[in-house]
Amino acid sequence: MKTRCLVISLCVILLSMPVWGQQSLTVMFFNTENLFDAVDDSLKNDDEFTPQGSYRWTEKRYWNKLDAVAKVIAAVGDDGLPGIVGLCEVENDTVLRDLTARSALKGASYRYVMTDSPDLRGIDVALLYRRGEFQLTGYESIPVDISGYSDSPTRDILHATGRIASGDTLDIYVCHWPSRIGGEKETEPRRMVAARQVRQSVDSVIAVRRKPYIIIMGDLNEGTDCPAVVEGLGAKGIDCGADLPDGELVTVMDHTGGSYRYQGRWDSYDQFVVSASFLNGLGCSNIVDEKVWRLEFMLEDDNDYGGKKPLRTFNGRRYQHGFSDHLPIGLRIEY
Repeated sequence: MKTRCLVISLCVILLSMPVWGQQSLTVMFFNTENLFDAVDDSLKNDDEFTPQGSYRWTEKRYWNKLDAVAKVIAAVGDDGLPGIVGLCEVENDTVLRDLTARSALKGASYRYVMTDSPDLRGIDVALLYRRGEFQLTGYESIPVDISGYSDSPTRDILHATGRIASGDTLDIYVCHWPSRIGGEKETEPRRMVAARQVRQSVDSVIAVRRKPYIIIMGDLNEGTDCPAVVEGLGAKGIDCGADLPDGELVTVMDHTGGSYRYQGRWDSYDQFVVSASFLNGLGCSNIVDEKVWRLEFMLEDDNDYGGKKPLRTFNGRRYQHGFSDHLPIGLRIEY
């Protein structure tokens, strides 16, 4: 009888233990496209997104936008909600509090951290995380000084550190690099400054981590083979990932078809750049999938160029109850 009880107890223990390769963490990034509240901030250029502004941004439209963002986040998880979510173009703490505590996500137990940047419009980057999947241990806001190239300040970089269930420590960078408004070549130096600022912080992490697990996510306003990514970050192509040392950076989105569409062309401005430790199979945590989520409800017909395009909140100044001009991107980490 004792033997039988012991066998049953061992079976219960074994069944309750995690099976290698069967636990996963979904990481998401999404450019929300103008997630503003409806209140005028006298210190920011947010007048367009007020009830009296050119977008007629009422409380109702604001809450519709929150519901839209919540719907996207809820739709992308492979096995439930994503454990880590990077966002850009969010205005302030009020917006994130409403998103996590008062929208359809209110029961999902998301916590958040964000930057408070000098961007003139007041848009920032943020990280949402579920505490059962990511234990935040620290974060910092890294300024990007482009005063030598522009009179308009840009967004800070958010660097968050935390542990996941495998026991590994992740260093996550959420970015929204300077835009291409004014010309790609003309604005390239601004993005190079942002890239080098990230690289400097990454190098400090690599210097102290025995095995660095680094995820750089964001709207970089650069393709995977552009100078700020290749030269500024020093990122290699994904085909090299399995042969690189742990601390090397690798782009992983160049085969996914792009998440931003302009004049009929999809571009990979939304990116993940990760440390090779995720790809070489030599550690506990490994990236097994990267994708653009082409959610049907986020798309509409492109009558000018054919195919589909993201369904935006506005078409010009015409409100169309959409989502964003970007699609969400994601990674799946197994351990």
